[in-house]
Amino acid sequence: MIEEPKGVMNMVDALPSRLAFWAGVVVTAGIIFAVGFILMIVLMFKGFDFSTVTTTSKTTTAAANTNVAAADTAADVAAKPTGKIEPDSIRNVRGDGDITVVEYSDTECPFCKRFHATLQQTLENYDGQVRWAYKHLPLTSLHPKAQREALATECAADQGKFWEYLDLMMERTPSNNGLEDAELFTMADELSLDRTTFDDCLENETAADRVAADSAEAQTLGGRGTPYSVVIDNEGNILDVIEGALPYESVATVLDSYL
Repeated sequence: MIEEPKGVMNMVDALPSRLAFWAGVVVTAGIIFAVGFILMIVLMFKGFDFSTVTTTSKTTTAAANTNVAAADTAADVAAKPTGKIEPDSIRNVRGDGDITVVEYSDTECPFCKRFHATLQQTLENYDGQVRWAYKHLPLTSLHPKAQREALATECAADQGKFWEYLDLMMERTPSNNGLEDAELFTMADELSLDRTTFDDCLENETAADRVAADSAEAQTLGGRGTPYSVVIDNEGNILDVIEGALPYESVATVLDSYL
């Protein structure tokens, strides 16, 4: 008598239990792979854009270049702001040009420290074309020291040494609330500031209204994290937004479109 061919299941049943288990795993994996391959082919024929996966990844990376206060992490990304910044509200500015990058920053933000160097390079390479204005956005829920440091820079500004003081601070702070308070006074001494005037200004929080006004303005414009920058023309009209610590090449691309 001729035996009928055994079915696949009969063949599996005939195997020892351990081999039967692994045979089942291999068969299941093969079915999953085949289904996935067929699904991918179908999606390709239907015009599915696989680049959206890459775009999502890039968006996540870009978000990592911004320090966002804990209370604002769930906030929607603000639309590009319109309107203007009153030129009279710009106190601390360096460079010359028809275009100004107004940066809202937190001195203890590590991304701001990185972006500070980027804007220094920008000012050097766009000499006579671009100005850099600095405003305050201390994220005190993340960096309790940032408010006092912002006040210190304004006290230095009252003696004509804002940028020298800020450059020293950004150079020395380890970021994330790491700058020792004593360093605020050490830097004042190194820049030959009048210590009596500086100390009184800092301890009495003389510049608190200026810092508060800057922060309120940033939030009105959609700034939820730092650094947050807007590009304006000579009349203060907002042309564009630079969110986060973008690399120099990206900043240059934005500026080139308006120069």
